[in-house]
Amino acid sequence: MKIDDVKVKINPFTWVFILLLVLSGLYIELVDIILTVAIHEASHYWVAKKLNINMIQIEIFPFGGAAVFDSEIFIRPDLEIIIALAGPLSNAVFIMMLIIVSQTIGTQLDYLIRINVLMCAFNLLPGVPLDGGRALKSVLSNFIGLTRANNVAVKISYVLSLLLMYGSILMFVNGNKNYVLITMAVFLIISARNERKLSQYFNLRDLIYKKEELFKRGIMNVRTIAVMDDQKLIKIINCFLPLKYHIIVVLDKNLKEKKRLTETELFDFAIENGLYLPIGEILSKVK
Repeated sequence: MKIDDVKVKINPFTWVFILLLVLSGLYIELVDIILTVAIHEASHYWVAKKLNINMIQIEIFPFGGAAVFDSEIFIRPDLEIIIALAGPLSNAVFIMMLIIVSQTIGTQLDYLIRINVLMCAFNLLPGVPLDGGRALKSVLSNFIGLTRANNVAVKISYVLSLLLMYGSILMFVNGNKNYVLITMAVFLIISARNERKLSQYFNLRDLIYKKEELFKRGIMNVRTIAVMDDQKLIKIINCFLPLKYHIIVVLDKNLKEKKRLTETELFDFAIENGLYLPIGEILSKVK
């Protein structure tokens, strides 16, 4: 299904969740959840479009969705924060509107309000692929690089999953058969594993963006890093920060300069030789 050239994909996990609600006879609650998710994801899409970022797919999960952008586009960390927080913000605004309507006309909208509170709160948790996790990852990437920032968010996701599972078990023991927490936990684990696999891809996409910006603007901030010649390429690449072009100074054991490389040259070495060879060994082959 496509909406405004954006493919909308329903995750199988979501169909299971819908089935559980239907079997439980929670039809009105299901409609409330669909409305809440629609508002949340539409906000992401609208903000991304305003920022001229091409969203090509939204995969719908029980408590939100995962947006897929053009594979060739690197989203600047500051813009990703704005897009990520647009979803929870839309739910917060909707909550205020519902409260006003409820108090004005005396209509009971408690469940819809609770669902939006849950959607807002859950998506603000600092784990990927949740909005809070994406915002955290974007902030951290400016200090520790894209890969390491993503790995931090993934680890937080695993911790959150364990806490949600523990809470779910406690509820079942006490006779409360609520499937929400366990659904959240499984969703986080699966999504975090998928996110971890993409870590190195983030750096390559960042490099493509930086090269395009350099050709377009002719200037970019440079960050120089010094590395010992026994360091593996993957460790060096993981130190790269977004929006800064890197110059790598390779030093020998006497701290004397052996070679200067650009970020592009280092990635070329990685493509040709793999990520796990020491930079000094690769330089010796080049000679």
